[in-house]
Amino acid sequence: MSSSDGGQSRNRLVVGVLSVCLLVAMVIGTVVFFVNERAGYDSESKRNMIKTMRSVELFCAPADFQGTCRDTLESALSRTDPAEHPHAAVAAAITAAERALADGFNRSSVLDAVRQSNDTLVWEAIHDCRMLLEDCRGNVERALHSIAWRGVDGPAQDLQAWLSAVITFQGSCVDMFPKGEVRDEVKSTMEKAREISSNALAIIKQGAALASMLDLNGGSPDDVNGKGSNRQLEEEGESASSSSSSSFPTWVPNEERKLLGVKGGRRKAALTPNVTVAKDGSGDFTNISAALDAMPEKYRGRYFIYVKEGVYDETVNITGRMANITMYGDGSKRSIVTGSKNIVDGIRMWRTATFAVDGDSFMAMKLGIRNTAGVEKQQALALRVKGDKAIFFNCRIEGNQDTLFAQAYRQFYRSCVISGTVDFIMGDAAAVFQRCLLLVRQPRQGQPAVVTAQSRRDHQQTTGFVIHRSQIVADEQLASSNSNKSGSAPVKTYLGRPWKEFARTVVMESIIDGFVHGQGYMPWEGKDDLGTAFFGEFRNAGDGANVTGRKEMRGFHVMGKDKALQFTVGHFLHGADWIPETGTPVSLGLSGEEE
Repeated sequence: MSSSDGGQSRNRLVVGVLSVCLLVAMVIGTVVFFVNERAGYDSESKRNMIKTMRSVELFCAPADFQGTCRDTLESALSRTDPAEHPHAAVAAAITAAERALADGFNRSSVLDAVRQSNDTLVWEAIHDCRMLLEDCRGNVERALHSIAWRGVDGPAQDLQAWLSAVITFQGSCVDMFPKGEVRDEVKSTMEKAREISSNALAIIKQGAALASMLDLNGGSPDDVNGKGSNRQLEEEGESASSSSSSSFPTWVPNEERKLLGVKGGRRKAALTPNVTVAKDGSGDFTNISAALDAMPEKYRGRYFIYVKEGVYDETVNITGRMANITMYGDGSKRSIVTGSKNIVDGIRMWRTATFAVDGDSFMAMKLGIRNTAGVEKQQALALRVKGDKAIFFNCRIEGNQDTLFAQAYRQFYRSCVISGTVDFIMGDAAAVFQRCLLLVRQPRQGQPAVVTAQSRRDHQQTTGFVIHRSQIVADEQLASSNSNKSGSAPVKTYLGRPWKEFARTVVMESIIDGFVHGQGYMPWEGKDDLGTAFFGEFRNAGDGANVTGRKEMRGFHVMGKDKALQFTVGHFLHGADWIPETGTPVSLGLSGEEE
């Protein structure tokens, strides 16, 4: 950049800081703080105090917990000159959340209650909670790093995803304890951390709205419909974009290009793996876990693991240190990972997963993932995902109760088959299921069948489940038992139920078969409505899509187009920033509006 652009560079730096430093930026951007070197004068001190108080009031305006917000920011802003460090308030709010979690967890009353307990489940919960606390700390660190270094290129949606996960993990920590005195004590001491985390999310959201209103992103606004994007990729049965397919566009990272492998408008049939797993011994390893254990610790770029046809009976763990892995097989009915862990056999729910993903930017293609524990074994996960920006394409995820635990962060499922009985898609991720087949199976006798159980805990979180352009159908056994010829009472099947107070599930532009109960959603236990949860539908088809029996239920919404646009991949996941570059087919907007 030339020296003549110096003034412009300084302006861009200020704009970059403004866009991530949220509502306080509006105050600082319009008021020049002239700090007198003789700040000891009482009049100057009073003026600074007034400015600080006004900044705190504006910063805390969108927060639900006003007293907590003021307590968090007043001392931080009083020690910092906002003119020099306008991001200090945001950093203080995020840091305070992590500190409150640690303080609450280590409070003497909690530790005393644990010491007095002889319950092994309590001690296991302590161990698991400490792991989640480390995840919280990691989210805080990368959020602060983003604020300090990424400027206008550090989108607010990252901060929102990471802080939403902090609330998820805090709540999960409480849920891990068995019901009783210790759990109540942990919940009480964690409440302050939840309030502070919620406030931080509120501040981030309002600042992002301000940045959008002022077009602070320099002409690159988020396009919720995906219009104007040349990132459309060809897939079977869909036309490609008009952009040239003979060369890679500049936005594709070098390490991703071998995945795309576009030639003549078609994706190459074969990829080049770093390692091959083959049951018959023809590859580098005979099981997936060994291939993961041998992965270089400091590998840069994307790491490709090819899983040849075979049934692999093992527990696969993609740890938090294993980022940017692509694992692909010979087909979801040919390359299969299987297991049968379950809670009835004494295993904690989240440890029953056949396949667990904790590393960021994981991608699976053409794999089958199963948990074969029967319905009598109750909760038995096939897949647990706790990695940001995870993608599953052309996979089969099969189980019964709690088949898929979409635990946290941003996740995208495309052209997958997901089957189960009760709550078989559950968790608190921001997840979109696009062009998927959701196959409802026969539950235990007397149980209802439920597709989703979303567990959003705070209305400031950016999490929720979106079922888009998918099909919801009954498998043969369930369809047969529901027929008039079976002689048994039909199984009541629901699209979802709230698992936490602010659960959020949306079904749009999908086909819902007639076996789904007319009420659509299962209310809170002992209530006749959905409470503060949000369940929305838009432009669905099929015999089960009639909303007459549910449109008057509190918590259910028949959405208009403007509301539905908020739940597209382009808007809800900001998917244009990370999905197309992997070569995964994706519709960023509503049907017929992507191009």
